[in-house]
Amino acid sequence: MAKKCIYILISTFITLKVVGQQDPQFTQYVFNQFYLNPGAAGIENKTRIQTIFRSQYTGYTATADPGGSILNQVFSANMPLGILKGGAGIYYANNKVSKVLTNQEIQLSYAYHYKLGGSILGVGVSGGIHSKTLNGDAYIPRDPDDPFIPSDKIRQSALDISTGVYLFNPGFQLGLSLKHINQPKFGFSNTGEGDYALNRSLYLTGSTLIGVTYTLDVSPMFVLKSDLKTISPELGVLTTYDSKYWAGVNYRWEDAASFIIGGNFLNNSLRAGYAIDLVVFGTSAKAPMSHEILLTYTLAPPRSGKKSIIRTPRYRF
Repeated sequence: MAKKCIYILISTFITLKVVGQQDPQFTQYVFNQFYLNPGAAGIENKTRIQTIFRSQYTGYTATADPGGSILNQVFSANMPLGILKGGAGIYYANNKVSKVLTNQEIQLSYAYHYKLGGSILGVGVSGGIHSKTLNGDAYIPRDPDDPFIPSDKIRQSALDISTGVYLFNPGFQLGLSLKHINQPKFGFSNTGEGDYALNRSLYLTGSTLIGVTYTLDVSPMFVLKSDLKTISPELGVLTTYDSKYWAGVNYRWEDAASFIIGGNFLNNSLRAGYAIDLVVFGTSAKAPMSHEILLTYTLAPPRSGKKSIIRTPRYRF
């Protein structure tokens, strides 16, 4: 069993290193803060149920067998918990890197909320299980008769812990989080040969709201991602009309330029967004486009015998 998996582990993780992507990346990150940062759990005093689907490098194939694009799905829910002076949430993420490798994780989060003037600071922690599944049936070896290539699926799971702080204000947000603090390890060898540990991932995110006219707002946004060795920045801007409809652009360093559109519907209970990435760097090794769809359903703030916090209606989040 040990030698069966070493070849797949090494070749798969070398591929991941070349791509430079350990965790799923999302263009609509400004709407996906809870996934990036446990400190954002329940901080808006609303219950949000959200799903986001991303097909990265759609149609990419490295062999004659098509369907090699990266597929990411995240399902999440977070809510305020006044009795615990904070918020809690849960998310499930499925990351199909290739036909050979699939990553899955489920995380439970809690954030304690501090009031800072007109802002709220959330200090959060999350813990759960991170799993990797290797599909030997889909592996294409150089030597078809290699006896060390498995013919079935092999799965391994490990504890995964993250933490973060998130500053929320109706006019701006700033977050800092660290994923995979304990660097969970994966491997199928008793000697440790071929073992692989997740790198710690640091995320710094921010956005602000600038009122241009009574019905038109502009929101610059950014995210910096780092494995504590390299940095991958993104910078974008959204323009929102009447607090309901938005459109914008985003640029991911050394990867893609993106276009984003979306809107709030059903009395602002339903949020729908779409993003398309156009690859502008490394085009010879990537398919030209990525697609991303986001859906969020928001429940009214819970009643606890006192008036709920009222946010400015211009604030789109």
